[in-house]
Amino acid sequence: MSEDLSQTENTIPTTNEELQPSQIKKRPSWKTAVSAAIVLVTTILIVFSSIAYESQRKTSDRLIQWTAPPAYTGEAPLSINEIQEAWNSNNNLVLIIIPCGDATLNDSVTAITVAAANNIRSSDKIYVGVFMLPQDDSITSPSVRLRYYSEASQLFTVTMKENVTSELIYENYVERKFFRN
Repeated sequence: MSEDLSQTENTIPTTNEELQPSQIKKRPSWKTAVSAAIVLVTTILIVFSSIAYESQRKTSDRLIQWTAPPAYTGEAPLSINEIQEAWNSNNNLVLIIIPCGDATLNDSVTAITVAAANNIRSSDKIYVGVFMLPQDDSITSPSVRLRYYSEASQLFTVTMKENVTSELIYENYVERKFFRN
């Protein structure tokens, strides 16, 4: 059997000159056409399926387009008398601070809210309005109301009453940002 292998090895041409034109087999043109068609169809299917997938999992990130520019987007909270003034401010995100009788807690929550608003403004490039209602001595701790104006989440307001942190504000903003239609 080893003799058969050695004889076979001797019959393999070692240079291109020894190859005869009858020994070279060309690939049929129909196979090339079928291969190209399969690659083309596969590519089209991948593109259209990814488009369909993205359209199905689309979130509510479509912001409401206001007819006028935002009324207030400054860093310091704007004093207002009614919540409706803040809702009508034409901002994409509205944060309302409701202060209590304790000035130290109010200052702390105000600083936290302003820092969260600045973070959201810089990261998502949206209009964020920070507003402050008059002091309410009947409550024991300040609270923050948040409202995001997208098509799906504009009606869902959240009020954070205790342990208001920048992370909590950001988490509530992100939850409303990704509400589904």
